[in-house]
Amino acid sequence: MAAVRRFSLLLAIGLIATLSIKTFVAASVLRPTNEDIASAAGSTLAGQGYQVAGLSSFSGRVALLAGQESCIMYFVPVSEQGWHQETVRKGLVDEQKLWFLFRGKLYADDQPRWPPLLGFYASLALAYTGLGPGFEPVYAVVASRECDMAKVDWQAFKALPYRKESLFTLGEAEDF
Repeated sequence: MAAVRRFSLLLAIGLIATLSIKTFVAASVLRPTNEDIASAAGSTLAGQGYQVAGLSSFSGRVALLAGQESCIMYFVPVSEQGWHQETVRKGLVDEQKLWFLFRGKLYADDQPRWPPLLGFYASLALAYTGLGPGFEPVYAVVASRECDMAKVDWQAFKALPYRKESLFTLGEAEDF
């Protein structure tokens, strides 16, 4: 009986100790902000000769507005789970086409489901160990019909570093 109590007490102490460590570690790796994700797209587009107007809004979400000649594009960071797909779609007008960008590949109309989701969780797990490619954003690309999507080097859009913060310095909750 005493052995069972001793085991139960050690188990409880062990669980409390490991849970507190997991809480501190889990809070230290965060995705980049939507503003950082959108701004990163701007740097890439500017390097390809696009005029970047800066951060804007599309369907109530943070977006980057860029253009070249008669082509106008919005780059909207969206969740890996596909939660924002319909929100962005509802903001389209007749002259616009919707694409999704992930890992340098452009998808027409529908956001891919599994590659971004599995990629996110794999990169997050690697980020806890200090390894991995970083955060690989998913963008909804809203483009005017005049845009020649083949002119953009989609492979140039790279992963971003995860943010690392302690539990006590966490900022505002993200919109994901």
